[in-house]
Amino acid sequence: MTESNFGYEKIDDKDHSSRVRDVFNKVANKYDFMNDIMSLGMQRLWKKIFINSINAPKEQNISLVDLAGGTGDIGFRFLKKFPKNNFVNIVDINQEMLREGKKISINNNLSKKCNFICSEGESIALTDNYADILTISFGIRNVSNRAECLKECFRILKPGGIFMCMEFSLPKDIILRNLYDAWSYGLIPKFGKLIVGEEQPYKYLVDSIRTFPSPEEFSDIIISAGFKNTTIRQLTGNIVCIYRAEKI
Repeated sequence: MTESNFGYEKIDDKDHSSRVRDVFNKVANKYDFMNDIMSLGMQRLWKKIFINSINAPKEQNISLVDLAGGTGDIGFRFLKKFPKNNFVNIVDINQEMLREGKKISINNNLSKKCNFICSEGESIALTDNYADILTISFGIRNVSNRAECLKECFRILKPGGIFMCMEFSLPKDIILRNLYDAWSYGLIPKFGKLIVGEEQPYKYLVDSIRTFPSPEEFSDIIISAGFKNTTIRQLTGNIVCIYRAEKI
């Protein structure tokens, strides 16, 4: 039996997966709105930078997998940047999040360009060498076994495929870190209680950032999964990092 951090609590992977699913069940219908609140709107800029960092080698016939894709925000942004004959598989463990994403895709006339797959990151329900690009945005820290998930990402990417990951980190500047901690622990769970009616899921999400590996440590895990040419781009004083790597 292997264990994972659920916030600061160590639990076995099976229980971790179930509890993460429960967290996002509770917040699915207000997920995108709460992301704006928690990030003071900065998540929109971060996601724009993330999409612009992809640098796809072609503009048509791209197969993208957005892992932990939830309500489809990254996948939809990708289709807006690359609108010509491209397709997105949005993969997530949480069926409620996917339902919200399907509604959005229908409302924005994108349903024919998207497929929604309920699947765990450690056993992605797609064939080998399937995708040109794989993205995962603010989701890898919620995966029970990150090393296995990254191996799966490597497996489903085509040779020459691009892996893109955006995840929270911790500010290195002490003043910014103190402000960040005060906002995270003092206000985010309270906003969760006020807007969603649940405080505990947001306390978990705040704790999960603190227990995630440092950028350098996580880059080493990416390399261990088989990826090459890894880079780290830090945003907003290291609050967010963008990791890029390739399957050679």
